Amino acid sequence: MAEHDPSKTEQATGRRKSEAKKKGQIALSREVPTATVLLGGVLIIYALSAGGTARLTAIMRQWFSRTTEIGAHPMTTDTVQTLLVLGGQEVLLLVLPVALGITLVGVASYGLQTGLMFFPERFTWDFTKVNPINGFSRLFSLRSVVELIKSILKVVFIGGVGVLVVKNDVPSLPELITADVSAVLSTTAWLAFKMAVWVCGVITVLAAADYAYQRFEWERSLRMTKEEVKQEHKETEGDPILRSRVRGVQRSMAKKRMMAAVPKADVVITNPTHLAVAIQYDQKNMAAPVVLAKGAGYLAEKIKETAKAHRVPVVENKFVARTLYTLVEIGKEIPADLYRAVAEVLALVYRAKGKTVST
Repeated sequence: MAEHDPSKTEQATGRRKSEAKKKGQIALSREVPTATVLLGGVLIIYALSAGGTARLTAIMRQWFSRTTEIGAHPMTTDTVQTLLVLGGQEVLLLVLPVALGITLVGVASYGLQTGLMFFPERFTWDFTKVNPINGFSRLFSLRSVVELIKSILKVVFIGGVGVLVVKNDVPSLPELITADVSAVLSTTAWLAFKMAVWVCGVITVLAAADYAYQRFEWERSLRMTKEEVKQEHKETEGDPILRSRVRGVQRSMAKKRMMAAVPKADVVITNPTHLAVAIQYDQKNMAAPVVLAKGAGYLAEKIKETAKAHRVPVVENKFVARTLYTLVEIGKEIPADLYRAVAEVLALVYRAKGKTVST
């Protein structure tokens, strides 16, 4: 990890993390695969121990019986080769499931950390890394010294745990001299299994702590300055000034379209001076009156001016104007609660024009 820059105080954005992962910069702990491989190996061996022990016993008996048979005849290169091949095949059948299981566990441990991502940039040649001077500088860097100290402490700690686990069993080991082979094997296997479980537990705790530390270092190495955050936001969301101009143009165009619809209105209802709402109602094609335009202040004055210029009636009704302006968006039908109030206004207009309106 690079040295922390005090100016980088902001948490990394999702885009920054995604780009880092594509380049292979991830929070990767080397202790996690070690812990999972050891723990997985112990569990796999324990699960296969019963069948494996029986199979190994049968193999040994076959070897001894064949050796006895061969003992009555001269030992040749072919017979020795035959014994080795047969024995190797049997041992391979015992070891292969364990090896495959440990391999899968190791691959899975890396996959859980990397998210099953492929990092092509990790496999590109970087000739600067071949420079021996740079290599020596990395070898004797502070980080290398810290890693060396961590490795030594880890070995001492794990070794100490192993000694403490079997400490009470050591005095009884000399008694195994007079025991039969099965007792020696069972006792040795039990001690080895007990030590392996404790060691795996310790390594698992160390791996969890190391992964948490690597994650913290990764997050810290990706921190950004305030300027970098602003620049990335600008790149992803666009320039704020440009966005403001675009919104301004959009509002202007919407306003022009709205003002162009005012001459089609049947009536403009006012507050009388602060608000103006233009209403259209086509009894044949509309289920309810529709708000064509609305505005407050200067825009309300423009709506009234346009309406008067095109001989659209302007009617004062404070309640209806205020309610329509607050509740109904442009191009939407008025709510049912306002049918009667709006119908009264339209009826007044239609009577002046010699028309009728149905409610």
